[in-house]
Amino acid sequence: MKKEGQAKESPALKERLRAELVRIHFTQLPAMIVAPSLGGLFSTWVLWGAVNNDYLVIGMSAVLSLSTARVFLYRRYFASPSERQDQRRWSHFAVCGALLSGVVWGSAAPFLYPAQIPEYNIYLLVLLALVPVAPIAALAVYLPAFYAYYLPCVTPYIVTLALQDTRAEQLTAVLLVMMSGATINFAREYAKSLTEAQRLQLELSDQKAALEQAARVKTQFLAAASHDLRQPVHAMGLFLESLQQRVADREQQSLLRHMHSAQQGLRGMLDEMLDISRLDAEVVRVHPQDFSLRPLLEKLAREYAPLATQRGLRFRWVLKDAVVHSDPVQLERILRNLLDNALKYTRRGGILLACRRRNDQFLIQVFDTGAGIPARRQKEIFLEFTQIGNPERDAGQGLGLGLAIVDRLARLLGHAIEVRSRPGRGSIFGLWVAAGQSPARVHHSAAATLDAAGLRPKRVLIVDDNAAIRAGIRTLLQQWGCQVTTADSAQTALQRLRDTAILPEAMIVDYRLARGETAPEAIAWLQEQLQTDIPAIIVTGDTDPSRIREAHASGYLLLHKPVAPERLKVCLNSLAEAAV
Repeated sequence: MKKEGQAKESPALKERLRAELVRIHFTQLPAMIVAPSLGGLFSTWVLWGAVNNDYLVIGMSAVLSLSTARVFLYRRYFASPSERQDQRRWSHFAVCGALLSGVVWGSAAPFLYPAQIPEYNIYLLVLLALVPVAPIAALAVYLPAFYAYYLPCVTPYIVTLALQDTRAEQLTAVLLVMMSGATINFAREYAKSLTEAQRLQLELSDQKAALEQAARVKTQFLAAASHDLRQPVHAMGLFLESLQQRVADREQQSLLRHMHSAQQGLRGMLDEMLDISRLDAEVVRVHPQDFSLRPLLEKLAREYAPLATQRGLRFRWVLKDAVVHSDPVQLERILRNLLDNALKYTRRGGILLACRRRNDQFLIQVFDTGAGIPARRQKEIFLEFTQIGNPERDAGQGLGLGLAIVDRLARLLGHAIEVRSRPGRGSIFGLWVAAGQSPARVHHSAAATLDAAGLRPKRVLIVDDNAAIRAGIRTLLQQWGCQVTTADSAQTALQRLRDTAILPEAMIVDYRLARGETAPEAIAWLQEQLQTDIPAIIVTGDTDPSRIREAHASGYLLLHKPVAPERLKVCLNSLAEAAV
């Protein structure tokens, strides 16, 4: 009875399986070329004068001719993939080559045995017994080729021995028949095992390809959905900022604050998706250095202690002076995600932030008294969109990306993460960081330290094919005292600049414009037409890793939608600072 997997085997899979077995057969050809040629030459030298020399010459010529033909077939088969398209033809070549080899070697028995010099009969008996079984491992890969070689090779030997006069030779023929049965059974089992292994490999390959395709589709869907969501959220943030500066009524201000809080929550979720995409795109760069860890941990403790108190939780910290070797910015992101995670899943009790030395490393730990994580699911929590204990998918607990970001950043920095947890008792997340030598001053980017109170560029060009975003950013920049020109494409922008005779001091350009135009192309074209290098900021809502790599490779200042208004102001000021 066939196995269920075999019964459901599709014709396409059978063809691929046969093609793979034929391919393995041809990879064995070098052994089937060298061994018979060398063995034949040695046997010719040993038996010269002890048997019919004419047959030795004819037989050796046939063996060498067949080996030459196999060399030609081997080279043709592996010359190019196109040569292997017709697998039926190559399977016929494999069987025919094996058949010719079996006939040539099988004809040795009636022509050489018994030897003209009786003392060589022992050598002939051993030779003729080994020749049929010697290539079994190579030929049994493709069973039709094995049968084509083995049967015409061993049958003349059995018949020749059976026709001899002595009882010993006749019984040897009987023994050889029994050995042939065992050999054929071994070949069948070997071929069956190999075939099953290849079938599983092909099925696993198909499943892997299907999973990779599903992952690509998921990534593309999330990238498209994230891009489409970022557009209105970006516009919403710009309009809310403008409204907050216009509304004076307290009740309306309170309503705006609630709207702003909701928009910030949505932006936080989108930013988590962006973080994952940037890590996938390998555009996150780390700058390891020796620095004092205590100021960072104290800053986090001061920030998270009030948040824990608001939730009715205790927050304690046990800190020691420590110099570590890491990237301070990315290390802070990891610790923030761990502390955020502890706050989300702790309902009562408290949280502890601690640091202690272990030989040449420091162990930074976040303790909580939350629900805990079952041992079988402790690896699962580092997967994307995974949340333990949130079956209702409470939006307040995020998207389940925080620990996935932690895991990827830790691997990027070379830091080990450990998790210990008991359901109902709480969890301990530990991060191992190498000890440093001497603290270096942590430098912050220029953009982060520039004054955001006033805006220096007063003439700004906006190029974005989304009307709501153009309207929102125009309103905001005008409130900041800017003269704003907006356009949906580089061509429209050039026409409006020429009509108004205004030369912008800065450009804000959406990365993906209509008709396939990208921001770097639009910026380069405008600079060429205006014959001046105008500082530019690229704004993008894309989270597709390939798009992010392209945007980063452009060399321009890059912002991701939705952009915080203060962040936009800081970046515009940084362009003005760089232009001075």
